[in-house]
Amino acid sequence: MCILPFHALERKNVSANVPQTYKLSEEQLTFYKDNGYLVIKGLIEFTTLYACKQRFIQISKGLIDRGFITITKNPFSKPGLTGEDAINKIQELLYDDVFSGYSENPQLLDVVSQLIGPNIMGVHYMFINKPPGTGVHPPHQDLHYFPFRPADRIVAAWTAVDHVSEENGCLYVIPGSHRSPLYEHDYPRDEEGKLMKLYHGILDPKAAPENARVPLAMAPGDTVFFHPLLVHGSGPNTSKVLLR
Repeated sequence: MCILPFHALERKNVSANVPQTYKLSEEQLTFYKDNGYLVIKGLIEFTTLYACKQRFIQISKGLIDRGFITITKNPFSKPGLTGEDAINKIQELLYDDVFSGYSENPQLLDVVSQLIGPNIMGVHYMFINKPPGTGVHPPHQDLHYFPFRPADRIVAAWTAVDHVSEENGCLYVIPGSHRSPLYEHDYPRDEEGKLMKLYHGILDPKAAPENARVPLAMAPGDTVFFHPLLVHGSGPNTSKVLLR
C-alpha cells in the first residue's frame, strides 16, 4: 500500500496517458466534509501500481541502491524470513525516480487540491507491507506525528496496490471522528498486557469502538483520502497470501 500525506507539492511531467484532472462532485465533497474520508475507485492506474510494487521488492531484496529510503523490518516476523517477507514498510520515497510516479500523479494531485486547496506539498511517503501473520495497527490519528498545522490543510492519500480485505488486514475508519480532538497516543497493550512497540495508538478505548469501525475493502488502484484527525487503524493479516 502507498500512503502519502499532503501539505503542499510541485507538479512535474508525468505520462501523457494519465488523465490530468479528476473533478470531485458536490456529493463527494460533502461526504468528505461530513465523514473525514473519501474512497475513489480505480484512481491510480496499473502501470504505476506495478512499478511501485516491483521497486519495493527490489529494495527489500537489496537489488538496487535505495538512496535515502529507510527500511523498517517487522520485529514479529517468523525467524528465517528474508526480503519483502520480513519488511513492514519503507519510507522517504518522495525523491525516488520510480515512486515519484505515484506522488506526481495529476489526478491524485487534483483531488488533493480540491480537498485542501492549491500550493500543495508532499510531506511523507511510505510503502506499507503486511505479510501473513502481521498484527493490528492500533487506532490512531495521523496528526499525532505531524509538527505542522492547520489540520484542515492536511490530507493523506492511501492507495491499495493489491486487493485488501478484512481477512488480510485492510484499513478501518471511524466516520466523523475527524471532529474529535487530538487524543493522547502511546504504545498500547495487547490482550495479554504486553506493550505493542511497533506503533503508537490512542489510549482512550472509547475512541474506536468495534461497532463504529468501517472496514475499507479496496481493489488495486482504489484510493482513500482522509483527514489527519480521523481515527483509523487496520486489522491483522490472517491470510496466507502476501499483501502489499
